[in-house]
Amino acid sequence: MPLLIILALLTPALLQAQLEPGFVSLMPKNDVQELWTIEGTPPETWSVKDGVIACTGKPNGFLRSKKTYKNYVLRAEWRFEAEGWTGAPEKWPNAGFFIHAHEVKDAWPRSHEVQGHFGQAGSLFGVRGGTIKGARRGPLVKNRIRFGDWDRYEITSQNGSVRVVLNGELVNEGVEADPSEGHICIQSEGWPLFYRNIAIKVLPD
Repeated sequence: MPLLIILALLTPALLQAQLEPGFVSLMPKNDVQELWTIEGTPPETWSVKDGVIACTGKPNGFLRSKKTYKNYVLRAEWRFEAEGWTGAPEKWPNAGFFIHAHEVKDAWPRSHEVQGHFGQAGSLFGVRGGTIKGARRGPLVKNRIRFGDWDRYEITSQNGSVRVVLNGELVNEGVEADPSEGHICIQSEGWPLFYRNIAIKVLPD
């Protein structure tokens, strides 16, 4: 078997094996429902292949982690399907991560969103009644990557304080988050995208 094919087959397993000490993978092996609960979308919106969660983007909805978390470091990567998008540069596709997610209100959960929108990545704000002080919303980092490449988040939650590191750079932080604990969610919001290398390290209280 050619070497490139062997490496391609091994890559998902290697990614899982290379987690840093203390981190636990939130990447399902065959079906998202192994580790996540589907909210607002039919099951076929989500699929898993070669260590990547693929999302069709429609209808709007999200995956909710089966566990709740308070103090942790969350790492994740996401990218949008570049082929077929014609709105750039005036308009970009949307997605994101909910943290501290609670009950659903008007389709989205009461929570805080760490924005995945390509033009506003790094934003941090309350959703459906969630509040957080000092965080900023809006375009924070321009031209950070090429559209369609992988963005990388490290999100730290500690007793109501949240820090957002985007592609290795601290871009946002807030305090007195309410709620300060809950589920983690990844969004489907209108355009195909992919998630990979989602992992979490629980921190002491």
